[in-house]
Amino acid sequence: MRALPIAVLSILFGSVLGAVSAYWSIGPQKSASDIAAIRGDINEVEASYPKISVDALHHDFGSMQRGTTRSHAYRVTNNGDAPLKLNVASTTCKCTGCDVGDGIVDPGETIDVTLEWIAKSNPGTFRQTATLDTNDPRARRIELTVEGQVTTVTGLQPEEFFFAGLHAGDEQVESVYLMGYEDENLTIESAKLADARTDEWFEVSYTKVDNDELPADNAKVGYRIDVKTIGNLPLGPLHHWVTVKTNQKENSEFQIPIQGTVRGDIEVTGPGLWNDVTSAVHFGDVQSEEGAEVKLFLTVTGGHAKETTFEVAEVDPETLEIEIGDPLILRDELVKVPLTVRIPKGLPPVIRNGSDLGEAGHVVLKTNHPINPEISFGVRFVIKRQSITK
Repeated sequence: MRALPIAVLSILFGSVLGAVSAYWSIGPQKSASDIAAIRGDINEVEASYPKISVDALHHDFGSMQRGTTRSHAYRVTNNGDAPLKLNVASTTCKCTGCDVGDGIVDPGETIDVTLEWIAKSNPGTFRQTATLDTNDPRARRIELTVEGQVTTVTGLQPEEFFFAGLHAGDEQVESVYLMGYEDENLTIESAKLADARTDEWFEVSYTKVDNDELPADNAKVGYRIDVKTIGNLPLGPLHHWVTVKTNQKENSEFQIPIQGTVRGDIEVTGPGLWNDVTSAVHFGDVQSEEGAEVKLFLTVTGGHAKETTFEVAEVDPETLEIEIGDPLILRDELVKVPLTVRIPKGLPPVIRNGSDLGEAGHVVLKTNHPINPEISFGVRFVIKRQSITK
């Protein structure tokens, strides 16, 4: 008759041991909301999460004159019961700016997220995107997009300051004309370099001219804007801008590009992917899983060839890898320095091909050359991920 109590005790003892073992294995029992949070079942704990809502993810600017700036405010609302946090993860172009303020949206509140774009691309269609990271578990990342059509600036001839055959140290002047066809009261209020750091390379001036000097016969008023090179410009492509302000109501402020290529005793040379016309490496499409690289030379000529050294000053994007090798002295006034430009494996998809979808990357090298202290070049590429097919 003792067998039954012993069996009951054994069962109870085993249950206690099992419970203790389970406690030490998985810890104390969790609430339904805790378990829901771990499993990602948001419905159980919905009240403790932010909920992002955007009035629209896309905006069409319509037509924009080249060099002008437009902005659009997206209305972002937090319909949840916890603070919504926003952070600008990336934009497709440096000319695209996105402002989220302090990045905090309290429950029930609405803020404006402003996306601004400067139409620095060539005339044609454009589409730019700003990507935001959020702490809403339903929408960890959202994309805000603007698009439109870039047109030429009315009354501007030519459309850019283009320096041809320019060598470092040369003084050269290029001009454009801004003309009014209907408003005789057109006035330029200011014209200056968009980047103050380029003041050591250029001088900008403007003057009202007689109609006889204007390139358009039907213009009623006009100004000549001059850009003069000064000092030792960096070698490589010119990509700078002059900001002009006028008294006009529409497009009162716009930018005019400074284009060209500066030549000197130092040049980037190499076969295949190097394009001497654009002063850029053209990688084309690159598979993320494979990466890509090109081997070039920094060719130095002249009396300072043997003493010239290089160091990397700036790389955009920073994920590009640049290697400078040991100089090869071919003769006293001719030295070739190996230069490797590499796109590492595993980078996320991105467009940096110098088109309206994404500006080109670039590399800036500093030198100790007395006349050519800096050389820059472009890097154009599109990183793609390999498509998986069954």
